[in-house]
Amino acid sequence: MKIRNLLSLMFIVGCLLGSAQESGEFTDSRDGKVYKTVTIDIELEGGVTVKRTWMAQNLAYEVPESFCYKNEPAYCEAFGRLYTFKAAKEACPDGWHVPTISEWNLLFNTFGGIHDAGIALQKGGESGIDLALGGFGDPGRVFKNVGISGNYWDAEKKSDNTSGLISVQKGSKEIYHSVIGDWHRNSCRCIKDY
Repeated sequence: MKIRNLLSLMFIVGCLLGSAQESGEFTDSRDGKVYKTVTIDIELEGGVTVKRTWMAQNLAYEVPESFCYKNEPAYCEAFGRLYTFKAAKEACPDGWHVPTISEWNLLFNTFGGIHDAGIALQKGGESGIDLALGGFGDPGRVFKNVGISGNYWDAEKKSDNTSGLISVQKGSKEIYHSVIGDWHRNSCRCIKDY
């Protein structure tokens, strides 16, 4: 009887955990590229829960002011494209957008907060978001840190020529939020409009 109860409990817990995240796919009608997606139940204050669907791969849609790391197409295949801020804002497909810092923070908080969610959000982590370590490019077209850091735009302007940046480092639980010039080249994730 005890084993039966334990198995029933394990089944219930498995169902509850399984319902917190749902994998899917999105096909970009502009170029036919298929992106993995993950829909996550995000708990707000007062026990309210909302669903948010994120791309689980870096955006790879080519627009002006987007680049492959070191101008090598193989990097675009592996890590998506790197975008200036303006290009990132234009690159998400219809019905999707560059996440705001509030949307990023809700995601971080779901997986332990800005000081602990880094590994959960990286490729192979429990979140299913799979933030890739695609490095970055600077205005002089120097590319650095592929495989070491993943740098992602948030949707908010901080001044006339700076915007927010989310960074994860290989093997680090910490997530960094900073401000950088709009002309730098960083990865882009899109979140579905709601």
